[in-house]
Amino acid sequence: MRVLNITSIIEEICTTEAAVGGPVERIDFLGHSHSDVYRVKAGGRSFIAHAAPGGTEYLKRLHSNLEIVAVLKDDRIPREVAWRNSNAAWAVLMYPEIPGNELNRSNVTDTVLTSLRDLLARLHSIEDQGQPHNTLAGRINEPSAFVAFGEAFIRRLADLPIRADRVRQHLDAMAAYVGEHASAFRVPTRLIHGDLHRSNIVSTGTTIGLLDWGDLTAGDYAFDLATLKFVLDAVAPRKSAEFIRELARQYRDRFNDASLEVRMRFFLALAGLVRAFNNADDHAAFRAGRAWRVRACYLHSESQWHQPLRLDGGEVGAPATRTEDWVLDMRQPLRGLFYLLAPRRVS
Repeated sequence: MRVLNITSIIEEICTTEAAVGGPVERIDFLGHSHSDVYRVKAGGRSFIAHAAPGGTEYLKRLHSNLEIVAVLKDDRIPREVAWRNSNAAWAVLMYPEIPGNELNRSNVTDTVLTSLRDLLARLHSIEDQGQPHNTLAGRINEPSAFVAFGEAFIRRLADLPIRADRVRQHLDAMAAYVGEHASAFRVPTRLIHGDLHRSNIVSTGTTIGLLDWGDLTAGDYAFDLATLKFVLDAVAPRKSAEFIRELARQYRDRFNDASLEVRMRFFLALAGLVRAFNNADDHAAFRAGRAWRVRACYLHSESQWHQPLRLDGGEVGAPATRTEDWVLDMRQPLRGLFYLLAPRRVS
């Protein structure tokens, strides 16, 4: 195991990088995800530093992706001020902290939704940069990779009390739909965030920031719209369907996208499956809680599939359906009690 002298590296960055503007005042460890994450106070400002003492591929990808979206010159996106790396040995990336807390029911104001809509529209206006396509390892947002995704998903449910035959029927219906509407899915690809999770959206109630650009890729913006709908179903359930409907209408007109409604049915159902897939892979979690989270996300997928979004007419469809995030908003003791009762809900 490598141990990185993060203090020395950050002090060197703060001394030599003009964009930082002052010496180190404090370094706090925030946690570990793909890398170690620190909050750095320097020059009277707050920065976020990602550090990888080994296995630097994620930070290299994040560094490259932030360079791509830097063309937008948008303060709602992290703007890198320092990058240090020693090939595969270690890497450190640093950017000013974007103020705000994780998106939640109290800070998801109309102003925030408008800002988020504007930012995504700017991102999705960037045409595909020609990123390579791998037929044996497709991206999770690609309809062509859905059959392989479905097989992997079924395997991850093997130890959970969830009916595999029901899941297979749902997956088969979605796969058949993609085949039947193949021409509708052949659309020009654009840059998409690829991981619109509530923890990646921060809000002050008036401003937002969009974080974690490690999964930036070329794809169908319908995937971003669908994953955003999943987030909003938890934090703004009364607005989510209408908000996504209006956003999709704008995209349909702006990009002359006549098949968007057809594709949205698939992607809205895919969003819940992707979250269920990630939760099923979390074997370190309490088993009852893990099972409930997977089932909640899967049922969200079914609800979006059976009541698809309608871009025109009086019926909107795509009902706001309870997701795993509903439990996150409960007070901790109640959440623990809920998970103790969870086995009865997934049997």
